Amino acid sequence: MPRDTAGTQRAAATPPIAGPTDGGAPTRGTGLTLSGPTARTTPSVPRTPSVPSPGSTPTPTSTGPSARVASRLAARARRVRPFPAADPRDVQVLDAGTPVVRVDRRRSAVGSLVVAGCTSTVWESTDHVVGAATVDGATAGRAVQTPGNRPLVGFDDGVALVALRYVRSLRRALFIARGAERMTVALHDGTTLAVDPGTGDTTTILALSVVDGELELRAEPFPRAPHDGEVFAAFGFTLSAPSIGA
Repeated sequence: MPRDTAGTQRAAATPPIAGPTDGGAPTRGTGLTLSGPTARTTPSVPRTPSVPSPGSTPTPTSTGPSARVASRLAARARRVRPFPAADPRDVQVLDAGTPVVRVDRRRSAVGSLVVAGCTSTVWESTDHVVGAATVDGATAGRAVQTPGNRPLVGFDDGVALVALRYVRSLRRALFIARGAERMTVALHDGTTLAVDPGTGDTTTILALSVVDGELELRAEPFPRAPHDGEVFAAFGFTLSAPSIGA
């Protein structure tokens, strides 16, 4: 049988289909990949929690106030506020028109309260020690000494003084003027005000109270009495028995 030389030559001349090359077609019988190249992902690395160095103070995570601040805020919320009163810096005369002034807590604890023109005074401490003194040196009841070894209330060089640094030890006091001089009040910051002298039948008593660390000064009209004891009794002051050996 004669060989088909031409067919053999055609088969030999047809090259095999090549596999994929750069820019070439895929090999016959191989499925096409329609998706693009897969992006490389970086494996996640677990984060190690930071450990404070020895001796360092850890930063608080709470955003609320500290226990100390919370306690102060709670105490402030429970505080009973007194009725509104004028500031002595805005008053020239303490009289029936403006009978009450109140000093803020900061100024109430600085320096001394000076009452000029006063002839006698009586005081009561927070532990109910009551005493009295006059400008000429007479005393009755019991004195209240501060840690600085000075009277909480007393006379010095003709004026009555209140040691405001220890004002929270004082509950109340009265200042009486029987002389010709008009009673005036002065604070450490230079604030001064006068007290109404009264009339022929009345006198004006300067009443001091300490309300939650604040000084309150009040003008109290009172009938002229021949003896200070009548004034003390009318305002509820009972002199303490003198200390043994005093």
